[in-house]
Amino acid sequence: MTGNEKKGYFFVFLTGVFFAFEVIGFKEIFRKFNLEPEIAALFGVGFSFLVVTPYFLISKSRRIKVVTTIKRDGYILTLGTVSNAIGIVLYYYALKQTDLGPAAILIKTTVLYNVLLGVFFLGEKLHSTEVFGILIAILGIYMISTLEGQINVLSAFCILLSAFLFAIQSYMIKRFIPEILGLEYAYLRLLLLSLFFFIYSLSVGSFHFPDLFIIVTLGLFSLLGYFLGRAFYFEAHNYLPISKLNATLLIEPIFLMFVGILFMKEPFDEKKLAGAALILTGLYLIVFHKRKEKL
Repeated sequence: MTGNEKKGYFFVFLTGVFFAFEVIGFKEIFRKFNLEPEIAALFGVGFSFLVVTPYFLISKSRRIKVVTTIKRDGYILTLGTVSNAIGIVLYYYALKQTDLGPAAILIKTTVLYNVLLGVFFLGEKLHSTEVFGILIAILGIYMISTLEGQINVLSAFCILLSAFLFAIQSYMIKRFIPEILGLEYAYLRLLLLSLFFFIYSLSVGSFHFPDLFIIVTLGLFSLLGYFLGRAFYFEAHNYLPISKLNATLLIEPIFLMFVGILFMKEPFDEKKLAGAALILTGLYLIVFHKRKEKL
């Protein structure tokens, strides 16, 4: 393993940790308060943006990097962020009505979408091992999506669609940005997400100010996931291919599923465990076959 790969895996490990805390935090907010998904996202990313802005404005070198990112990567940043924003609304809508475990498993189908994007847009070929992995993953997706009392069909569809929208961003970064500035990219993404959710909440008539406690809580968890987690994830793109990025992140939903069972009193369901095992097995077959092919 090269030094760059070690650095990339370290960044991905930090990504998984911060992503997990963000999802747990937002799930708790949705569980205790009747808050609209777009309002939760708006005040979470908005609070994070205000907190980290002085860090980028004080330093001349960081200001230059922000301007460089806007000029060089602004178009891809905007397209990817809009795709992400729609995915976030769909994911939080589903998360409000869904147990943490099934949601965390289904959202990792971004791996499957990345493979399909490579096949359709990068000229990659599907081999028998990958086809088998896809079929196993689809069977697991069906089992997770039909867990009575833990997830409904509409929520499962929203999560699968949001996973596709998340996958598009990674594809565009690897395809069009040779070297990404992770912190600056994550910072500007916060700004664009804040604008998107503000306009969206006004257009649907849901805009309002939650309690200060809710705003601060959302902001702290957003700092972990939306800023630090995303910054490390973007930075990891400089050192690892997409397949390896997603391979490491497949550990995260297992952790979240057991958090849901142990601390959120979600049911211990054999069908849930079997579906999760099928999805992760299928995705690992896809990922590690791609790695072997590259080697």
